[in-house]
Amino acid sequence: MEIAIVIAAGFLCGFFTTLAGSGTAITLPLLIFLGLSPAVASGTNRLTVVVATLAASITFIRAGLINWALAFKMITPTVLGCILGTLFIDVIPPKVLEWIIVGSVVIALILILTSVKQMLESVHNDAPRFRFQDAFYLFLIGVWMGLVFLEGATFLLIVLILALRLQLAIANAYKSIIIFSAVTISFFILDYTGDINWRLSILLAIGGIVGGYIGAKFSMHESAKKWTYRVLVVIILVELAHLVVFIYKGQAMSVNNMLMPMM
Repeated sequence: MEIAIVIAAGFLCGFFTTLAGSGTAITLPLLIFLGLSPAVASGTNRLTVVVATLAASITFIRAGLINWALAFKMITPTVLGCILGTLFIDVIPPKVLEWIIVGSVVIALILILTSVKQMLESVHNDAPRFRFQDAFYLFLIGVWMGLVFLEGATFLLIVLILALRLQLAIANAYKSIIIFSAVTISFFILDYTGDINWRLSILLAIGGIVGGYIGAKFSMHESAKKWTYRVLVVIILVELAHLVVFIYKGQAMSVNNMLMPMM
């Protein structure tokens, strides 16, 4: 049953990471509930993202949606930021990292309920652009993806559409290429530091490959705009509730353990 649940979660992660940018909303809380520390859960979660974005990237490349000159401009600052963020994972205390995760969910929810719907429904007729400030935005997103990754794909999608003026289908294609490049390097760094549970990581990745492929296919359809927004709102609301309850219960248990010797 545990194997089936983890593989299914990997499938949903791959699908939603490719389509909506929030697949880790499902797998990261699950890994924490299974007993992993926030750092190890964050690291274990990344192989799923790597294989899902690889499957999606191959699909987008075959469809001819990638301008490699522009792609390399986006990849470089994101990878540099991701390396820096990854190096800070073991420096931050676990409880602080837990609340950082909750904070990222709240920020993502605010963005979704305000501007993301209009963003996904808009169509840019202008040519894509890449400015110095866009490189800085991508560097910051890379730092975030290296640290916890949670909602990093959502933030990346927002920058690609609002700042670089890419259409949704094109933005999803570049998003997959960028995330694959950055998170692959981050994953190997975390493997070196011992922050990977390989058993759970492989199970998630099995589902993530199929989910990423199907998500890439679906994202090319017109209906993806409408369903992407709805999926983002529902998943992030559920994720936020799960994380808050989990952290609250963890703190309550810590208080009880402290009081036991006094009783």
